[in-house]
Amino acid sequence: MPYTDAVIHEVQRCSDVLPMSVAHMVTCDTEFRGYLIPKGMTVYPILSTVLHDPTMFKSPNVFNPENFLDENGRFKKNDAFVPFSSGKRNCLGESLARMELFLFFTTILQSFQLKSLVPPEDIDLTPQKSGFTNIPPFCHLSVIPR
Repeated sequence: MPYTDAVIHEVQRCSDVLPMSVAHMVTCDTEFRGYLIPKGMTVYPILSTVLHDPTMFKSPNVFNPENFLDENGRFKKNDAFVPFSSGKRNCLGESLARMELFLFFTTILQSFQLKSLVPPEDIDLTPQKSGFTNIPPFCHLSVIPR
């Protein structure tokens, strides 16, 4: 089920529900890209920049599950996949959320056929509102029992 796993990861990457992580404090003077960030400075990681990094994803601004597949169709981990933040302060519920997403998604696909009411190329994935959170757009579809 590597393709299913890749689709779930790509949905999370594209939806980018929380584009900004919680505040972090720098524990020692740190130089980053030529800038000095002094100890004690509060920083707010912007996860969107990582989730849409063209050096880390083949097609960063398009829904493409192949961003998470190798040349043999096997799932491949990507260090730029950080929808739950990263490091010591990442989301405690990440493993539970990943498990639930997989179970819900596979159960829905096993039980129903999902059919878009518009051609897939006409679907706009641009968030409705942006700010501290991104709200994915509404999509209408038919849910047909299998």
